[in-house]
Amino acid sequence: MIDKSPSGLNEWLHFLKNKKFPVRAVNLARLKTQIKRTEDTLDGMQANIASDPLLAFAILNEANRIIPNKNNEIKTPFHAAAMVGMNGIAKLLSHFAPYELNTQKKPPHLVAFLSEIQTSYEAATIARHWSIEKLTSQEDDIFWITLFRDSARWLLWFYAYPTMAALKQRIQQGEKASQAELNILGCRIDELTVHLCNHWHTPNKVIESFLTKHIPNAKELQALAHLANHPDELPGFTEDKRLTILVNNPLIFSYCANKVAHEASLMRWDSKNLPFFYRVVATVMHKRLSDIIKTAHFASTEAATLFNNGGKIPLAQQLLDPDLYLGKTRSKPKTSLSPIAALKKALKQNKEYDTKQKTGLALKTIKQAIPNAQHSIIFKHSNNKTAPMYQFGYNIDVIKAIQWSAPSSVFKKLSDKRSAIHIFGQKLDNLLKDLPHTSNQIIDANSHLILASTQTSKDETAIFWLETRTEFNEIDYKNLKQIVSLISHNIL
Repeated sequence: MIDKSPSGLNEWLHFLKNKKFPVRAVNLARLKTQIKRTEDTLDGMQANIASDPLLAFAILNEANRIIPNKNNEIKTPFHAAAMVGMNGIAKLLSHFAPYELNTQKKPPHLVAFLSEIQTSYEAATIARHWSIEKLTSQEDDIFWITLFRDSARWLLWFYAYPTMAALKQRIQQGEKASQAELNILGCRIDELTVHLCNHWHTPNKVIESFLTKHIPNAKELQALAHLANHPDELPGFTEDKRLTILVNNPLIFSYCANKVAHEASLMRWDSKNLPFFYRVVATVMHKRLSDIIKTAHFASTEAATLFNNGGKIPLAQQLLDPDLYLGKTRSKPKTSLSPIAALKKALKQNKEYDTKQKTGLALKTIKQAIPNAQHSIIFKHSNNKTAPMYQFGYNIDVIKAIQWSAPSSVFKKLSDKRSAIHIFGQKLDNLLKDLPHTSNQIIDANSHLILASTQTSKDETAIFWLETRTEFNEIDYKNLKQIVSLISHNIL
C-alpha cells in the first residue's frame, strides 16, 4: 500500500508542525505596510491583528516563546504584540501563507477552513458571555483561549481537506466523534492539538483547556449535568471537592462552548446532545437551563455580526428557522444516504445475494463513491480460475483477450486472502511482470492501480481492479476497502 496521507499522532505532527499559517492576503499586505511606516504604532495595528485569527495566534505564540511566561501573563494577542514589538512581528512574516477571498468560486478547502474559523468565533463568543454572567473577570482571556483551541483543526481543514471531509461525514452519519477521529486520523484531534501547541509555544492556558486536570472528564461531566436535570428549577450544589474546583475554573466555559458551537454547526440547534452541555453550564453558573440557552443564542447572534467571514451561514440564522420550534410536528428533510451507506442497507435487507449480485451492487457503488476510477474490473475467482464478471471504461474485446487465469503471484495472493494495495509509478512498473499475462497492455505510464479482494461465498472470491490515468487519493482507497468489506462472506 502507498498511503500519502498521514496516519497516527506522530505522522500528523510531522505533517502539520512546520506548515505555514494561512492568513488573508489583504491583512498580510496591510501588516507589512504598517511595519514599514514609522508613524504607525502597535496600538494602530490592533484591529488588523484581531481581524485574522492565525495572525493573532502566531504573535501570541511568539511572545510566549521569547519571554519567560511561567504565570501565563501573556494571554491576549494585543499584549503579545506589545511584547514582541514591530521587529518581532516582521520576523514572523515568512511563517504565513496568504490566501485570497475575492475569487468568484472559493476552493472547497478554503470554504471549509473559513467555516471552521467562524464556528470557533461562535464558540469563543458564547464562552465569553457565559464568563461575563459568572462575573469571572476573565472574559477576554476565555474568548481567546476558546478561539485558539481549534487552531490545529483549522490547519487540518486547510491542508488535509479530503481526510477531514471523510471524518465529518462519519460523524454526521452517527459515529461517535472520538471513534471517527481514531478511525480516520489514527489519533484524537485534541491530543494532536496539545502536541502542536507545545511545539508552537502556545500559552499554557490553551493547552490546559484540553487536560482533565483542569476540565471535567466524562464521569465528572455526567455528575455536573445531573445536578441540573430539571429545566425549570435551579440546579443543586455539589459537595464534591474536586467538582467544586472544576466549577470555579473558567476553562469549563471554554470546553462547553466549544462543544455546543461545533455540535450546533454539525447537527443543528435541535441536536439531542446540546442539552447535556447546557446542564453542565447551568450547574457551573447556578442558573436555570433557559438562561444558559438564551445566553448561548444571544452570543451566537453577536458572533454573526462581528465575525461573519463568509465561510458558512452563521449559527444565529438557524434560530430564525421556525422548524426548530415545532417539536414533533416538524418534518425533518429527508437526507439521501451516501453510496456506501446505501450499499450497506441493501446488503442488510437481503442476505441471500450471491457473488454476482453483491459485486454488481459493489460496482454501482464504486461509480458513485470513487469518481476518480476511470476503469474498473471485478473478477470472480473459483476452482483456481479467474474471470471478469463486470467492467467499465475499457474496451471489452481487449479485456476478453487477456489471459486472466495465467499464473500471477499478485492474483494468487489476492485469491488466497483478503488484500488491498494502492500502487503507481516505479512500484507499479516493477509489479507489471507479476500480473496476469498481457494485462500490462491496459496499464498506462501515468496509471494508479488499486487492487483488492475478499471472499464472497464459501468457494468464491471477488477481485477488484480499479485504475485511473490521473490519481487515486486516500479517500478513494479507504472507500474501496469499505465496499469490499461490506460484501465479504464472513460479515453477512
